[in-house]
Amino acid sequence: MTAGFVLETPLLLPQEHVSRQNEFRDYLQSAHIRLNAFAERHGWGYLADKTFIDSWEIYAEKPAFDQRLCSLSGLPAGTILPPTFSAALERRVLLSVTPEIYRKNYPQGVEPEFYERLICHELAHRLHVRILEGNEDAMGPTWFFEGFALFAADQFSGSFSPYSAEELRKVFSEVKRGDYRRYAIAFRQLAGMTDSLADFLTWPAKPDFMERLEAVIKNI
Repeated sequence: MTAGFVLETPLLLPQEHVSRQNEFRDYLQSAHIRLNAFAERHGWGYLADKTFIDSWEIYAEKPAFDQRLCSLSGLPAGTILPPTFSAALERRVLLSVTPEIYRKNYPQGVEPEFYERLICHELAHRLHVRILEGNEDAMGPTWFFEGFALFAADQFSGSFSPYSAEELRKVFSEVKRGDYRRYAIAFRQLAGMTDSLADFLTWPAKPDFMERLEAVIKNI
């Protein structure tokens, strides 16, 4: 099913990169396989067996990507997005910059199979919504829902080093978007300290979310 889905997905590439269609289809197939494997391990395979996207637009210039993302997500025209914003999935349209732009703008994110993992990350956000039966408001704070996508895509796992309780509290208290590598550590660490990932994903919607987190980290 994955191969058929990838072959049928329209790709919109800059003219100078049209010859790379097969390369990008390989990225998409690998990302989908990666997400399927994660979903199957956790009992969510039935949620990943349907497509998440209708088309994929790849941009060779960051301003063009930003403009399109603002348009799709309803942000005011001219909104300044961080240089590190490199992919998104809005209204079933997958958007991304090329691997070269991603590498240039976010060198910290370069690891083995980094582009495949980037695409898997965006698909993982949609899987998260399906797990929560469509309730995007229940996805939790930024560190949590980004942490889940990083965890599902297995990003930054090669340099994982557990945080102290105080370091985790600093992540919890962040209001503005911070370093995704910190989100990856925090989520991975907490997921490993709870009995059920499925149950953990329900915590942000509970009134005692912070108390639950404190109970987990109090003995670190």
